Amino acid sequence: MEINNDLLSTILSGDSSSSSKLVILDWNVEKNIIALGNNSSSELSRLTVEYQKKGKTFKKSFILKIPSAHPMYDIGTQWKMYEKEYPMYTEVLEEMYKLDGEHIGAKLYYTDDKHSLVMKDLSSSGYKMVDRIKQLDFHQCYTVLKSLAKFHALSVKLDQHSKISPAIKRPAWPGDAVLEGQLKMHLNYSCVEFAKIIDPEFGLYEKVLRMKDDLCDRIREEVISDQFKFKVLNHGDCWLGNMLFKFDKYGNVAKVKLIDYQYSSWASPAFDILCFTMGSMQFEVFEKHFDVLMETYIEALNNTLKFYQCGSYSLQELNRDMDNLRATAILIMCSHLPQILSSHEEPIDYQRFVNNGNVDIEYYGTFFKNEIYSKVVNQWISYYVKKGLFD
Repeated sequence: MEINNDLLSTILSGDSSSSSKLVILDWNVEKNIIALGNNSSSELSRLTVEYQKKGKTFKKSFILKIPSAHPMYDIGTQWKMYEKEYPMYTEVLEEMYKLDGEHIGAKLYYTDDKHSLVMKDLSSSGYKMVDRIKQLDFHQCYTVLKSLAKFHALSVKLDQHSKISPAIKRPAWPGDAVLEGQLKMHLNYSCVEFAKIIDPEFGLYEKVLRMKDDLCDRIREEVISDQFKFKVLNHGDCWLGNMLFKFDKYGNVAKVKLIDYQYSSWASPAFDILCFTMGSMQFEVFEKHFDVLMETYIEALNNTLKFYQCGSYSLQELNRDMDNLRATAILIMCSHLPQILSSHEEPIDYQRFVNNGNVDIEYYGTFFKNEIYSKVVNQWISYYVKKGLFD
């Protein structure tokens, strides 16, 4: 994306025909505004523009999301995930805004044919990221699940009127033998390292090593399964790194925005709920308040579905669907959590993680030795052992 006065005028005006009414005074780009460990395949920068309109001077900031030069972007391109994000912003989220009157994510101002986005800088409205290692407390989870329920329900309404294209609804699975082979190789690495840090009292070392060979196939079966009767548009990468929070003057969370929609797909809402719960919810919150939080989600979902007269979904159905995502739960534990909980001192560097298209096994293995990850994942293992996940 080449930034110049013409482009800036178009972005600011929202309509190139009225861009002549603006005078660009100055602009600046602050690069790499997201810390290592919070972003993998895009470069995020803050664009600040000073301009004059009708004799008055204004300053406005935007977020630039530009494809990264490192191999993680190439992998994402192979998985066709960027083919989804742009219509998600320009079509689906815009239609949701028309229905609801509020942006679920960041407002999009501009996109080009090279997959670059210019979005509202939500930090100017008080939104910010929270610490991925601390994970989310009860009130933060409560707010996220209400927003997620609205997103899911609105997608059902849009689908009734064919507002969601088949490309966006495509399952989050490569459907390509080479890509499946790459995923299987990654899962093999992950399972080997995962088995090493499991508390010996669970007696799972050999079980995990045996399951690695068919884990990829089991995950595929869950992703493309027809067993889930109620489906919504899933965010697809629903963890706190893809959320921005706004707090009130007392420090209480007031609102949340969902960002990054590369992995969106049509599936049971249980996928988003499971990904969010295991990847972002403090385990103590899960233990004490999960039932209440699920009731909150279901109530918010059904209230919106009822308003738009487009079906319903019960708590029993949600719990059943989540119980049927056993391989996905293992994927989250052995692949997603080591990355999410990498330390601030040594956050995961995706340029080292994937170097020239190959996984650096030795480097990747260090993230399983993280004490925070080991503690959290063994808490989840204890829970799932009782549920018979590894039987």
